[in-house]
Amino acid sequence: MLLRPEEVEILVCGSPELDMHALQRSTQYDGYAKTDLTIRYFWDVVLGFPLDLQKKLLHFTTGSDRVPVGGMADLNFKISKNETSTNWLPVAHTCFNQLCLPPYKSKKDLKQKLIIGISNSEGFGLE
Repeated sequence: MLLRPEEVEILVCGSPELDMHALQRSTQYDGYAKTDLTIRYFWDVVLGFPLDLQKKLLHFTTGSDRVPVGGMADLNFKISKNETSTNWLPVAHTCFNQLCLPPYKSKKDLKQKLIIGISNSEGFGLE
């Protein structure tokens, strides 16, 4: 069976469609529970982001702004508690699809620090 060009693109590049609700359902937590206040703030902020910021978050945490062929659940995304100062920005480990998130005191603070972090990351600057 031959594939259409769109199907080949998805197989090679991944899907451009983001389903943040699917990512939320499949996320694993280390040091947090999905009911913790910081995690609830995180998902409130991320689900309210426009598409461009959601793509930046995906790129920040995985190294790619596209979804793998199997969908968001195949990312094995993990949010880990970072016990450093809440003045720090979030940190990501793209090899592990991991976001290290300090326990911010407010949704406003989390949103501000998250936007700064995902908007000013360059990695190795190869793009």
